[in-house]
Amino acid sequence: MSGVRILENEPGRRLKVFAPGKVNLLLRVGERPPNQPRHELLTVFQGLDLGEYLTVEPRDADETDVVHTVLAPGLTGPKNLDGPGNLALKAIQALRVNGAKVPPTSIKVEKNIPVAGGMAGGSADAAGVLYAANALYQLGFTLAELQSLGAKLGADVPFGLTGGNALGLGFGDKMLSLPGGTKCYWVLAVFPRGLSTPKVFGAFDRLIPDPQPLPATLSPDFVAALDGDVAELAGYLHNDLQAAALDIFPELSQVITAAEQAGALKAVVSGSGPTIAALCPDAPSQENVAARLGAHPLIARVFSAAGPARGDTTDSESASFNQ
Repeated sequence: MSGVRILENEPGRRLKVFAPGKVNLLLRVGERPPNQPRHELLTVFQGLDLGEYLTVEPRDADETDVVHTVLAPGLTGPKNLDGPGNLALKAIQALRVNGAKVPPTSIKVEKNIPVAGGMAGGSADAAGVLYAANALYQLGFTLAELQSLGAKLGADVPFGLTGGNALGLGFGDKMLSLPGGTKCYWVLAVFPRGLSTPKVFGAFDRLIPDPQPLPATLSPDFVAALDGDVAELAGYLHNDLQAAALDIFPELSQVITAAEQAGALKAVVSGSGPTIAALCPDAPSQENVAARLGAHPLIARVFSAAGPARGDTTDSESASFNQ
């Protein structure tokens, strides 16, 4: 199973995909191993039906790769968003580095996920491009191989190629699919500015210099809640980075309180923030929370989304993932 879903396919000419955003139902941060730049993580991802739309097309042989991003209303991004640091461009380059014959490529990104918002928008772009280019150019990579390539681009990229609910281990890049019977109604509150993930981890290191060892796996009760009552699942929502995000951006607590007062079961910082993810018991409550947060003076945009979202599934891809 892949989190990416093919929407339109003109073989050899053009391919359009949907790549899901994510929320972290659980994000535990462990130690940073010696000589490693990143902390070990134990995290539970949930894919959303809110995500990016990416169109990939070959260009002429004498041209270069290009990406063009169209931001949804209310979203902002840096002036160099489509520059050489863009993860979608890096994904194309990663395929070539690993031996794939990929022509110069045009990538259009219809962006619905906030930039630097803690919802893995850039990682979703990279996952979508890896999947789309592999299909469009018939490169022959298995899903497991694409996930391995994606892990070198960013810790959240492998999840974009997994979808649904998934447990992330290691640096958050080793994926294990989890049950996903409980439908979750989310309200995502987006701020006018983002938060730098390195700065949030820096604040975490300052606040918690000696993090507790991570558990080896999830508790059976947590796994059961993924197929159980959404109110029970809400009790397991937790983010070790939330205190660090609040330390940098204290106003986040006002939005968390407003969401829960409006009827959310629980609201948490999504990933490294600053987006606030509010889990609601049902669709009517979701509408109430969205209306309340949409009128909040700190909020630039509110999205309603549901999860877990799944993408394309084939027997061969499932077999590759389970190896």
